[in-house]
Amino acid sequence: MTYLLLRSILVLATISAPVSAQESLFPTIKASTLNKNKVTLPKDFSADKNVLLISFGRDMQEVIDAWDVELTPLRELSNQVQVYNTPLIPNPGALVRGFINSGFRSIYKDQSQRDRIIILYVKVKKIFPALGIEEDDKTEPLILVISKDGNIIGRVQGLADDANVAAVTALIGS
Repeated sequence: MTYLLLRSILVLATISAPVSAQESLFPTIKASTLNKNKVTLPKDFSADKNVLLISFGRDMQEVIDAWDVELTPLRELSNQVQVYNTPLIPNPGALVRGFINSGFRSIYKDQSQRDRIIILYVKVKKIFPALGIEEDDKTEPLILVISKDGNIIGRVQGLADDANVAAVTALIGS
């Protein structure tokens, strides 16, 4: 009984909701999937609940892949949940973007997976505050659960351990 109570407290402590009304809406971002399909987020979210696996550097990609594996059963169980791999990269310009996209395409060959990978080339000074991201928040992946209409339901930051996966699952169920 004590174990379950402690685990519930840990899960709830891991969940962090947006702090202000301004942070509760996902900003409009135009991007493309790795399959070169143009998308506008959040307008083009395909499910009622959308999970963004946000990485801040190449070194986080293994952790993001682990998150994707952990959340695959939720995605496959229901068309009401979609998981997107969304590296967040300061916009380096068109030439460098092409190299980065090609690098990602060489790693991810599966076409259906490529449809769920959306590299977000952004103006950091604009997007980071809109998402409530602080400079020191970039040390671990950020997982956002967002409704189809763009409301940020909540966030979890860190590895795909049992407590964090349970926290994301709870956000999806809310």
